[in-house]
Amino acid sequence: MFQVSPSLEAGCQLDLASTLESVRGLEHIHLDVDDGNFVRGITFGMGTVGLVARNTAIPIDVHLEVLNPLEYLDPLGESGVAAACAQVETLLSPSAWLSGLKARGIGKRGLAINLKTPVDEVLSYADQLEYILFVSVEADCEGLPFRPMTLEKLRRARSVVGTDIELWVDGGINAGNLRDVVEAGADGVVVGRAVFGAEDPKVAAEEIKRLGESLRGGA
Repeated sequence: MFQVSPSLEAGCQLDLASTLESVRGLEHIHLDVDDGNFVRGITFGMGTVGLVARNTAIPIDVHLEVLNPLEYLDPLGESGVAAACAQVETLLSPSAWLSGLKARGIGKRGLAINLKTPVDEVLSYADQLEYILFVSVEADCEGLPFRPMTLEKLRRARSVVGTDIELWVDGGINAGNLRDVVEAGADGVVVGRAVFGAEDPKVAAEEIKRLGESLRGGA
């Protein structure tokens, strides 16, 4: 099954309730938590993450782009989110992050990896992971195109982890490059403007999902 997680950051942040309503019934919602330090931007805080999680039945996956992910463990455990990942570049001990999520009942635990980071930085922790998020544009640079070097990382990861770990791609995904991403081994994609920039976000997300599933041969 191919999966799609619309990024709430690309929706109307002045009216999150309507944004959530526009994708009611989907399988995922993606929330970036940016602290203005690891990246320049500031997006959602943990208060908003918890508020969103309490007001939708859609499972929430959180991507921390912050300097100190371990400080977010307790708020994440209290928020009711389904999945969380942090940038491996920020973690002195990724094992502590992953075991901390497990101890707090987070069902899906992951690591995210930026373009410049060798993929083996996350593969070293495969025995503790449920998913890896490949950031496929330069972090904190909105609107840049998908970087094809991500495909080599995907292939390398898939060859090592088999089908035991989900591989996700976040950044610059559209109908034109989705085939390459799927064929390289992706199980899912995070999409922003391709969904929330559409007239009907739910329909747009479902169309991307159907295309991804067809490219995977319906698997």
